[in-house]
Amino acid sequence: MDHLRAKWREILTRRFDYFFQKSPESGQRMELVIDCMIQGLESLFLSFSGLKDTQFNSQVMSDDVGKYSQRMAEMLFYYQLLGMGFEEIRSKDAGPDFIARKNGETFCFEVVTPTPQSDTRNLIEQRSLGPEDRDAVFRERLLSVTSAISGKLDQFERHKVDGHVPDGAHYIIVINDSLLLPFCQPWYGALGELCFGDSTLPISVDATLGSWELDFSDLLGEASSGDGGIQYQSISMKSSYGVSINGSEMITPEDSLMRVRMRKKIPTRRNTDTVDVDIIESVGVDAIYQITLREDLMFFHSFKSHHQVKPASALISSVKTRDVVRKSLCAASMYAKEEALVQPHISSARLFGFEPDEYNNLAVYKDFFRPYLKGGKFYQAPQGEG
Repeated sequence: MDHLRAKWREILTRRFDYFFQKSPESGQRMELVIDCMIQGLESLFLSFSGLKDTQFNSQVMSDDVGKYSQRMAEMLFYYQLLGMGFEEIRSKDAGPDFIARKNGETFCFEVVTPTPQSDTRNLIEQRSLGPEDRDAVFRERLLSVTSAISGKLDQFERHKVDGHVPDGAHYIIVINDSLLLPFCQPWYGALGELCFGDSTLPISVDATLGSWELDFSDLLGEASSGDGGIQYQSISMKSSYGVSINGSEMITPEDSLMRVRMRKKIPTRRNTDTVDVDIIESVGVDAIYQITLREDLMFFHSFKSHHQVKPASALISSVKTRDVVRKSLCAASMYAKEEALVQPHISSARLFGFEPDEYNNLAVYKDFFRPYLKGGKFYQAPQGEG
């Protein structure tokens, strides 16, 4: 526990540096919040102890960020299962990471944290990228997800053969996208958006349904859905901000409708290997569940009033079992084959030239951190305090 406490403190102090730099008083209060976050993680670790496999302790203490993040994802997903009301949660060295029950149904969960190559992780951390580097990041993140899904499908078949999947169980592959996002920046898993692909949809949607690039050549919506041999599908893009003119009531623009290119096969890191986009329908997996599982969530869960805050998530379901799966799993956005594509929340920061973490730092400090910790909703800062 001493090792993990120190590790968590180093990670959280680095991510929430904004609050330490804001003022000496802000820094002192942030120390108290981080103490609460670490206590929450420690309590969760102890609660999870009965489900750990024999490799868990050594890998969660590893300096390898991929191993550490995978093990933290398992622990944090266990926390999500409890929060979603799953019962009879169990885990063994052999078989899926978790087997649990809800609404009279049995579910198997296999958690995976796609890990980009080290040079791509360095690019992900950068504030701004040129077109070539940006394309490389989007390509590598997609390859990381498709390769992870391909590996977990092979594992699913082995689990079935070895008798580790109960009859009638719904099998869910959980994609933790934490390493596809900036590791050192805050709020992912608490306020931040999911990792999205070229389509601006969650990257797991690109990887499983075949959504690809937005098409700007038909803004008037006059072209057919399959012109030129290329398949397209409509995507609804929701406005994430409102407009007020001269102090009038805030007006939110209507949703816009665009086209996104679609593809039938998606490559993995092995050039000779591809993943079919109808994979959920054809192999017996009931859903792909993308979620950001990071320590940052404990910021809000350190306050009783904000225990309801959940990580960003997206659920891509089999058409056959989507009603059962959607009834049991909480997700901010949901998708299935031949359903309308809807863009999930994307930070308004991108409209104004901010990084999402910068935007969230400002918003949380102004609207939550300072008023809440000063003890009054209507607290007025002394002259000169930011």
